[in-house]
Amino acid sequence: MIKIFKNYSIFFILFISSCSSLNSFKDAYQKFLPNPQTSFYIVQSGDSLWSIALKFNIDQKALIARNNLSKPYVIYPKQRLIIEGIENLDFYVERDSSLQWHHPLNEDLRPSKIDDGWIVYKQPKGTPIYSIDSGKVEVAGPDIPGYGNIVMISHSNNYLSLYAHCDKIFVEQGDKVERGSMVANIGSSESRFPLLKFQLRKDGKPVKSEKISFVF
Repeated sequence: MIKIFKNYSIFFILFISSCSSLNSFKDAYQKFLPNPQTSFYIVQSGDSLWSIALKFNIDQKALIARNNLSKPYVIYPKQRLIIEGIENLDFYVERDSSLQWHHPLNEDLRPSKIDDGWIVYKQPKGTPIYSIDSGKVEVAGPDIPGYGNIVMISHSNNYLSLYAHCDKIFVEQGDKVERGSMVANIGSSESRFPLLKFQLRKDGKPVKSEKISFVF
């Protein structure tokens, strides 16, 4: 056993010494590892097309088309969905000057943080959250791991608004909501402290925060 270990040690030392640097050693080692690219996703209990699209930062419509899904687009646990070949979403950067959205908190508040298209407002638990425009509720509840209780509302012209880490939610999937109507309140579901994590999407792509105009 000691002799075998010694032989392996000599081989390992010779291998490292043959590499010009630690970086080249790393590159050589990576060749023996499996490709980390995800080709398929196995649907888990509680998943939806929305949650999977958000998890992989891809367009829901592209996910539907890639897997040849038909209406009403039902998915089920242990189903294998193709992810490979679907491009990751970039930001939607054009500004529509005619659009002014109702502020999700109905107050002139500066964001506490802006991160990957998400606008974060740290406010007390129970602070009301309002729909930025009229639309239809697509998701209402703990649909996406990591985002707590989340509300998603689809609006005209392929816009979608997301409100994450809510406490109580006052709407249900399929409900029609009006602009400025209260849909939830701030909570700390899957968060260390109360906050609202908000995002606006256009054609599936996150809209950059500086392109969003809020009114009250």
